[in-house]
Amino acid sequence: MAARRQQEMAGVSGGENSQFHFIVPLNVGGHHYTSTLPVLRKFEESMLAAMFSGRHLVVKDEEGRYFIERDGANFGHILNFLRDSQLPPSEKVKEVYKEALYYGIKPLADILGRHRSIFEEEEVAKFVDQCPNAQDKAEEIASLLKKKFVDTLSTKGRVVLQFVQDLSWESVHRNTVTGKAIGNYYIPYDFQQDKSHEHHKCPLPEISMGEMSESDRVKTLNFFGNYFGKLGYKMEVTPGECGEEVWSQRITFPGDGLNSINIHCSKKIYSLDFS
Repeated sequence: MAARRQQEMAGVSGGENSQFHFIVPLNVGGHHYTSTLPVLRKFEESMLAAMFSGRHLVVKDEEGRYFIERDGANFGHILNFLRDSQLPPSEKVKEVYKEALYYGIKPLADILGRHRSIFEEEEVAKFVDQCPNAQDKAEEIASLLKKKFVDTLSTKGRVVLQFVQDLSWESVHRNTVTGKAIGNYYIPYDFQQDKSHEHHKCPLPEISMGEMSESDRVKTLNFFGNYFGKLGYKMEVTPGECGEEVWSQRITFPGDGLNSINIHCSKKIYSLDFS
C-alpha cells in the first residue's frame, strides 16, 4: 500500500511511467544525487520532466542510477530550487544560470537572468553581435600586448588608441622667453588658410578605431575592460589629447615683447594601461 501511495503521489499509475520508482537515484556526470519523481517533474516544460515522463529511455549506470551526461557539480542547486525555490549563493549564479538554461528550468533562469553578473554579460554579448569590430580590435590589442611583453618582459603595458573624429585644434598664446602658456587664443586666419595640416595624423595612437558616438565609445572601452579582465589583465583608461604642435607664428604684442601663437592638435586619444 505504501509503495502504491508513493506512485500515486509521483503521478505513476502504471503504463509508460511504471519504469520509474518514486525515489530516483541520479548520476550526473559522476556526481550522485537522489530525488523524487514529483520534484523532477515539477516544471512540465523542463528537460528533466521530459526525461522522467516515461516517454523516453533513460540509461542507467552499473549501480542502477539514471545517468545524465552533464557536469554535475552544480546540479544540487537545481534540485534545491525544484524542492523549495531555494536560490544559489551569489558566487554560483553564473554557473547555475547555465544549468537552468540547459535543463529548461525557466522560472529559475528568469530569476537568475536579472542578476547583475548575468545581465551585464548578456549585454556585452549583444554588443559584440552588434559591433563585431570591437572583438577584432580587442584581439588586435591583445596581440600588441603580447609583442610588447616579448620585447620587454614587463608585466605592465600601455596601448594608445584613437577613434575616428574631425580635426580639432587648440590655439595657445605662449611666451617665447619662458616657454609658458599665457592663455588660449583664437585660431589665426593665416592658419586657416594654410592647408598643410589638413592631413595631420596623430603620432601616438597604435590602434585606430572607427567613428562612433560618445555612448558607443564608452561601451567599446567597457567591453575592452571586460574582455581583458577575463584574460587576467587589469585595465585602466586615461583619456587625453594628441597635443602635437602643427603650426606656430611669432607675434609681438605691445608691452609684452615677442610671443608666439602655437596650434596643437586636440583630437582625443585614450591610453589603455594594463597590469
